Amino acid sequence: MSRARVILCAAFLGILFLTPTAPAQNQQSKQPAPFGAVPQMTTAQRDNFPPQLLDQLTTIKNAALTDEYAYRQVAYLTENIGPRLSGSVQANAAAEYVANELRRLGLEIKLEPVTVPHWIRGAETAELTEYPGQAAGARQKIILAALGGSTATPVDGISAEIVVVNNFDQLKGLGRENVAGKIVLYNEIFDQQKATAGLSFVAYGEAVRYRAAGAKAAAERLPRWTGSTPRSLWSTISTS
Repeated sequence: MSRARVILCAAFLGILFLTPTAPAQNQQSKQPAPFGAVPQMTTAQRDNFPPQLLDQLTTIKNAALTDEYAYRQVAYLTENIGPRLSGSVQANAAAEYVANELRRLGLEIKLEPVTVPHWIRGAETAELTEYPGQAAGARQKIILAALGGSTATPVDGISAEIVVVNNFDQLKGLGRENVAGKIVLYNEIFDQQKATAGLSFVAYGEAVRYRAAGAKAAAERLPRWTGSTPRSLWSTISTS
């Protein structure tokens, strides 16, 4: 049995409610929040929270934004423990580490074994085999990482032309005949200006949707492989 653990930190749940918003003038025409946006409350909902609780949550939020504790913890998890796929040794080590850190803060923590899917990463390789300005006989290697749970290519890999799209609408407009048997590359650029303006969750949500739903959207048009990168690759690529 593989073990995975879930640890909840309730303080952060309250922090999400600290962003006020004006009452909706027309509830019927209210649009859904962008994917990844921080939940909003009406004034009436906000008034349900005691002022003392809101002050305490504001203090927690401000402390989190001005202290490097969270960054140090994330640095340890990513650099010392590494990738933490469900059911892996690293996932168990990360759970133990977080539990011990919370115990040091005075919290009572209990870890429980559960059965989880366990996906094992194989070797990933890719290279451009045809591209503009290519030197005779040259190939350009690409560094990549498959998403957890991805379906493997055939043993010998695949070689196909790349189709570059900037969004799902462009993909939909191509039609099956222009996508079938090809590799779909999502050329979504992360909105750094939006992130700098304090809308990091929204900017991340706009970019990460291709990672979450891109493969499925492309598979509906019968491609052979999908990927995403901040740069365009107008080339033919081989992957395995």
